[in-house]
Amino acid sequence: MPIARHVNFEIPTEHPYANQPELWDCTIQPPPLADPDDPHRLSRSHLQKIELGKSSGSCKVAFVTRLHRSTVLQEFWCASYEESQVYLNLAAHPDTVNFKEQLTRIDYVDDAGKDRHTIMDAHLLLRNSEEVLVSVKYDEKARRPSYLEEIRKIAEQCSTEIADRIVVASRYHFHPVYRECARLIHLARRGWDPEADRIVQEVADDLGDRFLLQDLVDRSGLGNRSRRAAIRLIGDGDLKKRLLDPIAPQSIIWRAAA
Repeated sequence: MPIARHVNFEIPTEHPYANQPELWDCTIQPPPLADPDDPHRLSRSHLQKIELGKSSGSCKVAFVTRLHRSTVLQEFWCASYEESQVYLNLAAHPDTVNFKEQLTRIDYVDDAGKDRHTIMDAHLLLRNSEEVLVSVKYDEKARRPSYLEEIRKIAEQCSTEIADRIVVASRYHFHPVYRECARLIHLARRGWDPEADRIVQEVADDLGDRFLLQDLVDRSGLGNRSRRAAIRLIGDGDLKKRLLDPIAPQSIIWRAAA
């Protein structure tokens, strides 16, 4: 059954997605803002389990990050290392608003005519309000034609009231440079420094159309605080770079509005 969608609360005006009301009427909503007085308070996984795993041999991993520099630290339960790495890479993309792990069930009929169901590994909300279900598999299975055909048939029976599409992913679906950028973004997001974020954003506004990351860091005058703030702004999409360019001193950066 589709999950009921209702907006029954006020959207904070200072929220980065306050001007996109359509996002708040989706199956999952943007994450809440962090409490400035306690910015490192953890929002626990909705699964609320001590252990998670489909088998006793599963690797249980808790992945913790912010999905935007202004929002709460969130915990995500992962049944395997593969899941944790896929989640890390999905969460670092500037188009990702939020996601939930093992949230969404799809009922379907298999080739033998039997009623089946599956729980998707992740339910992803994008900036354009698209909702994407993700099946995480190790790389060989994620590319296996028979498994992709199985997912295609399930997707055909998945209502658009549940999600817009289904994708299959392993960590190796992401380019190595992108994976390293994702790692740096999450390291920077674990911090909390609104003052540095504001200063770096203001300096970027004065630097012209395009500039080097190192120039932005130097002009901001906060040393490593400037660098971490710039990385957060890149992760949030307020500063742009080519997706497969590294986060490095000589990387070319530009403002989102430029």
